[in-house]
Amino acid sequence: MDLKAIALEINLLYASLLLIPLLFLIFKHISLKGPPLPPGPYPLPIIGNILQMAGKKPYVTLTNLAEVHGPLMSLRLGRQILIVGSSPAAATEILKTHDRALSGRYVAHAHPAKSPKFNRLSLGFASECNDQWKYLRALCRTELFSPKVLESQVELREKKVMEMVGFLGGKEGEVVVIGEVVFAAIFNTMSNTFFSMDFMDFEGSTEKVGREH
Repeated sequence: MDLKAIALEINLLYASLLLIPLLFLIFKHISLKGPPLPPGPYPLPIIGNILQMAGKKPYVTLTNLAEVHGPLMSLRLGRQILIVGSSPAAATEILKTHDRALSGRYVAHAHPAKSPKFNRLSLGFASECNDQWKYLRALCRTELFSPKVLESQVELREKKVMEMVGFLGGKEGEVVVIGEVVFAAIFNTMSNTFFSMDFMDFEGSTEKVGREH
């Protein structure tokens, strides 16, 4: 038998072996029935919408997709379903109306905390939404973010905003990294809430840690 014919048969065999599982995955993807989801771009088999989100400016991509599919849409990143809310009404529904459902969502533990203690003492580094996490969440809601507490901190927030505005006014004609200035203002607002002192200045330095207000 010709060697070329043998090589061709072997290649066809390999192609068939690769094609069978691929067709199985495609069929499974098409026939799989899940819960009703918001509208969104059609996901490709296996990879979903990863190629659409592969650019350097995903927020621009999401904005363009929201103009087509609406303020509440669904994406698939591989096997993971992603629900995107891009309007105040959608954010209210997700964060306020259905906040309990959101708190029970799956959180990918892509960056584990260095210390296991963070899982018990932190909201941000917790690896799962367990009873301890729900307790901390309830504590923050009642002691930090209740309407009464937020109202009592109005003067503090106004003061930090005016400090930021004054700093920016003194930098007329100079290049300012506005993101760093805003971060310092927010960070100092939080540090004053917990410790009654600034932890940063608007130049991004922490040399003035302990400056009380």
